[in-house]
Amino acid sequence: MGGRYLVMLLMALATLAPAAAGERESSYSLEQLRVIARSVHPTLEAAEAAREVSSGLLNQAAAYSNPRLVLGVGRGRPRDGGDARSENQFLLVQPIEILGLRRWRKRLGEVNFRGAEADRVLAESIIDSATAVLVYEVLLAERRAEISKQSVELTERLQQLLEHRADLGESSPLEVMKARTEWFTRRRDLLDAQGATSAARAALRLFCGERIPKDFILADRLQKVNLVELPLDLVERLLLRNPALIRAAITVEEAGVRTEVAKKEILPAINVIAGYETELDREGGSIGVGLTVPLWNRNAGTITATTAQQAVVSAEFRQLALDLETTLERVSAEYRQARGAIRLHQEGWTSAARRSLDVVYFSFENGEASLLELLDAQRSNLSVDLSEAESWARLGIAQAEIERLTAGPLAEENRND
Repeated sequence: MGGRYLVMLLMALATLAPAAAGERESSYSLEQLRVIARSVHPTLEAAEAAREVSSGLLNQAAAYSNPRLVLGVGRGRPRDGGDARSENQFLLVQPIEILGLRRWRKRLGEVNFRGAEADRVLAESIIDSATAVLVYEVLLAERRAEISKQSVELTERLQQLLEHRADLGESSPLEVMKARTEWFTRRRDLLDAQGATSAARAALRLFCGERIPKDFILADRLQKVNLVELPLDLVERLLLRNPALIRAAITVEEAGVRTEVAKKEILPAINVIAGYETELDREGGSIGVGLTVPLWNRNAGTITATTAQQAVVSAEFRQLALDLETTLERVSAEYRQARGAIRLHQEGWTSAARRSLDVVYFSFENGEASLLELLDAQRSNLSVDLSEAESWARLGIAQAEIERLTAGPLAEENRND
């Protein structure tokens, strides 16, 4: 019998183990979700493919020109008569690039490769920031649903208390009706919050390519966002490290290199030619040098176009820098505003609203406060709780945007506990 029970116990444990493992796997941190989003997002996949394309073009640009083999075969008959005979020609042509054309072409390939790498980094930063925004939206929606549920429970207890008082003749039917109306209102708020939570969770799951289960759990919490004081060198970080600016600078450099390549293409081309041919009445070999000199156009149109394009992308680079600085100032202001609001909550705003509700509820139970006073205290507490949750979410979203713009985390040494 003992062995039988041991086998049953082991089978039960084996059944529970996968479930426990599944629960552990369904909990995801922000960094884990970022890794998942990167692995499935088509933007990053396209950037990786473009990087491979640029790598191949770079290898081709660095290669020397291949020799060309020209073959000619024919049959001819002498003018003085006779049998037709074969005529053959074999030419080996080796182009020789002069005056740095190959060097500039290789440099253009290197610039293109760095541009593709910058595109990949830019795509990663955008995906990371979007993932953080979706995570904080889910956390905020879940917190709203939690607060709404607590409000429904409190209103339900209030309704039950008033119904009991009405049975004893201590409360009027009008107060019961008001409490019931408030109860339905809070239930409707809860339904809205639950719907918003489902939508936010679905959006995050879809962004991660549905690689996470529907019942996933977020390991992060709104209150775990660090209250970091913004460094003074954010603009300098932006100008030095922002992926979009780096990509735009590479585009400016690329336009300049294309202009230099266009200027080099008008230089004479040299071909070393070795050949062997057989004709009707003779045969022989030769070796020589050919020189190709452009006479008329001299690539003027291409040079003009590339020079103008360089001016265009330079102006776009300066405009992008201004736009990003403006965005950084706006997001930094949002961060400071959210941080200041959280400080107010931590200094006692939230606890004061909760204590006020507790006092008014206790007073109402003892007949010392009116129903309107209790409902007002409940709504005030609900508003403060929602305000705190929204402030934490705005702080997290603003921090993610700042870190995307500056391509790095905020200073660790300035972190406040």
